[in-house]
Amino acid sequence: MDARVLKQIREMRTASEHDFVEGLGRTLVEVAGGTLTVRKAKDGLSGVIKRAREGVPQIIGSTEDAAVIISVKDLATLLDAAKAQTFGEALDNVGFTPYRGARIVIGAGRNRETLKHRGDAVPPPTG
Repeated sequence: MDARVLKQIREMRTASEHDFVEGLGRTLVEVAGGTLTVRKAKDGLSGVIKRAREGVPQIIGSTEDAAVIISVKDLATLLDAAKAQTFGEALDNVGFTPYRGARIVIGAGRNRETLKHRGDAVPPPTG
């Protein structure tokens, strides 16, 4: 499957259904190199299927209500891309909520203990 289609799916997952369909349709037509009429697809069905198996989606009909022919392998790739979580979704799923309190000020110029080198480290207590 063309990387442009996968990118479009990942980026538009949270968009409205209309925007998602419109954006995906435009990307698929671009990747396919245009649309086919029903007659042209019917007359060259073996070629349409061959190109779909090679990873080039075939768009039949108008872009508004087009039919798309893709291989099962490409369908699996698309479904996997659609279910992949964004970092924000992963944070939401674990219950993360951003801090909404006052600004946190970290003191500048504080006297800090210098880091110890490995040779200077205190050995762990034994016993």
